[in-house]
Amino acid sequence: MRLKLKKEDLNKGLQAVQKVAQNKSNNISSENGLLIKALNNIIEFQANDYDMGIKTIVPGIIQESGEAFISNPYLMELTRRLPSDEIEIIKGDADTQLIIKGGSLKFECLTMNPDDFNEVEIVENGYSHFTTTSVIMKDLIDNTSYACATDVARPIFMGTYLDVQGNQISMVATDTHRLALKTATLEEPTENPLQAVIPSRLLAEISRQLPTDIPEPVEITAVRNYLAVKFGNVYVRTRLIEGEFPNYRRVIPTDFKCLITINRAEFTGAVERASIVAKDAQYNVINFTIADNQIKLMSQHPDYGTIEDYVSCQIEGTPLEISFNGKFILDILKHCHDDEVILKSRENSPMLVQDKEDLSCTFVVTPMRTK
Repeated sequence: MRLKLKKEDLNKGLQAVQKVAQNKSNNISSENGLLIKALNNIIEFQANDYDMGIKTIVPGIIQESGEAFISNPYLMELTRRLPSDEIEIIKGDADTQLIIKGGSLKFECLTMNPDDFNEVEIVENGYSHFTTTSVIMKDLIDNTSYACATDVARPIFMGTYLDVQGNQISMVATDTHRLALKTATLEEPTENPLQAVIPSRLLAEISRQLPTDIPEPVEITAVRNYLAVKFGNVYVRTRLIEGEFPNYRRVIPTDFKCLITINRAEFTGAVERASIVAKDAQYNVINFTIADNQIKLMSQHPDYGTIEDYVSCQIEGTPLEISFNGKFILDILKHCHDDEVILKSRENSPMLVQDKEDLSCTFVVTPMRTK
């Protein structure tokens, strides 16, 4: 194999597969490393483990076709620092070494048998298929996946639920203490509905690679226990979490006694200040007293003191005293985008939060019991 690539193209290809290639295991194995494959005038970089497989096409010149299976933790760092924009990759068929040349630098690294690599198989057909854009998909992921659980005892909540019916696509995540729901519209409706739970850490990897400067079509195909996601020169297969996700619409509150309209930036600042003391105390509790067109925030620490702060707002309905985990409130406010947000709640019940104008995101947080 003999290839010539631009340094920028080489690094983009490596960045696409590095997270999957850099398995946490210290043992060199077929689930740890990447495959460079140059056949039929196409240069592919692949990485695969039990959870995710990823394949990307890299532009370059193939002088001699071939393939190489590499597991080297220094490869990415080294290629970023190569002193030349023109990179040459060489490996003889009988060699166990791969040579990377750039400017004055020559790097030789060991390779493994490419037959031991579990290649990423592209599947065209599945039981459900739809197309959206990279901007919409990234927005869906980023506005929900933060609310996933991290408790391995409840794996179904460690993923984001994808719900596609007709021309509506929804993503929802919950750790049972809070919930984040984002909906969007598809240009063309899907013929077969799709419900799947995708591990949040795998969604984060997909989100990292989705282009947002120019929207690109994203094709998603559901096949048995995994999803295939294709955009640009990137193809990803991600496993799904087995099990039944609960009916999330049943836990979104609909009965409220108090409706608050408040400036998002001012409210965020007040919660951040109250959290300075609360974050060191158990559960990061902030008490909210909502009355007379203002919210009083109070947090305390048994050793370090008490904070009180006030934010003006518009209130419809009855006054309310309620307590929440300050971190959960801040997480929600970071994912709101309008200048004003709407808070809806009643005594001892979950609070619903939405942007005032854009209702495509719905956030729910459960109150905390205080003595």
